[in-house]
Amino acid sequence: MPSLNRRTLLRGAAVSAVALPLGTAALTSCSSEPSPEEVTAGKLVELANAAIASAAAARGLKAVEPGRAAALDEIAGIRDTHAARLRDEINRLHSSSAALITTPSAAPASSPDSPAPAKTGLEAFRGTLTADADAARRVAVAASGFQAGLTASVSASITSLKDLLS
Repeated sequence: MPSLNRRTLLRGAAVSAVALPLGTAALTSCSSEPSPEEVTAGKLVELANAAIASAAAARGLKAVEPGRAAALDEIAGIRDTHAARLRDEINRLHSSSAALITTPSAAPASSPDSPAPAKTGLEAFRGTLTADADAARRVAVAASGFQAGLTASVSASITSLKDLLS
């Protein structure tokens, strides 16, 4: 049976001290779970897509609600701004998640012949804005830091936009 001398024991301890942390780091870097930044970016992608959709819906409603065209234009512009700010934060958090955002060019164009975005027009659009505000509020409550402030601001803004339709 070979004897363990002090030199062999110290050499083995040194190798273990270096190999163990490197092996652990290699295993944790291969995790298939998304990072917290990626999860937050995914939630923001949903809000950005909703902003793009509601901006397009507001533009589409102008054809059937010409008396509210100015208000609908303002709503569309503000929702476009929401989408842009959310996209900026998504790019900062997890840039590859930004590819999941609907492009504005994919939004339906408005024309006098196009139907209202929903069966009941303006009332359904108010409901969409309410749902968008609630979704942003839920993200804000679960978030922290800048993302909480951004999404809370989006929620408050959407809530106030509904007053433009009164």
